[in-house]
Amino acid sequence: MRIAIGECELDIDARRLYRDRDPVHLSPKAFTLLELLAEQRPRAISKQELIDHLWPDTIVVDANLAVLIREIRTALGDTQHRWIRTVHRHGYACADEAGAQRVESSAHVLLRGEREYLLQSGENLVGRNPKAAVWTGATSVSREHATITIDGARATVADLKSKNGTRLNGEPVVEPCLLEDGSVITFGSVEVTYRSTSGLAPTDTSF
Repeated sequence: MRIAIGECELDIDARRLYRDRDPVHLSPKAFTLLELLAEQRPRAISKQELIDHLWPDTIVVDANLAVLIREIRTALGDTQHRWIRTVHRHGYACADEAGAQRVESSAHVLLRGEREYLLQSGENLVGRNPKAAVWTGATSVSREHATITIDGARATVADLKSKNGTRLNGEPVVEPCLLEDGSVITFGSVEVTYRSTSGLAPTDTSF
């Protein structure tokens, strides 16, 4: 069985991954992980379920899983996490074509390490409030620390008089500031990167 993932093709029977018709190396564990995600797409699979599948008789930490996810994304050329999505505080999912298009059209994402936060139209609360769209348990972040407002292709960040402040590219946010693709935002001591597909270069044909 062969499964198309973007410009790549996963041949499950031959246990090979092809990118632009050229074979791409994946470690056995990474291949097994990609196989599971691809077969179950677009279902989001919890980290624990993935760990139990990959290491049934061994105790491992989440970091082992993150290493394999990075390997897979590199092999796929998935620098924007379009095909292998991080599902915040849950696990990972492999997007189907429609799902990948929805992620791309939504345009606005915050990246923090292996985590991604998809920003919705309107105000997105950032803070330690459990209902925050961008939640973090870091004690340097206020319960209601800041907001990121999405209005079409436009995104702005505003501080909510937080105790430790918000910075955009190293500068304090004292009034709503416009975000650009690649902007670095710091909430207290928590640093994230804003990405917008509206600011990305066109997809290269070599992927």
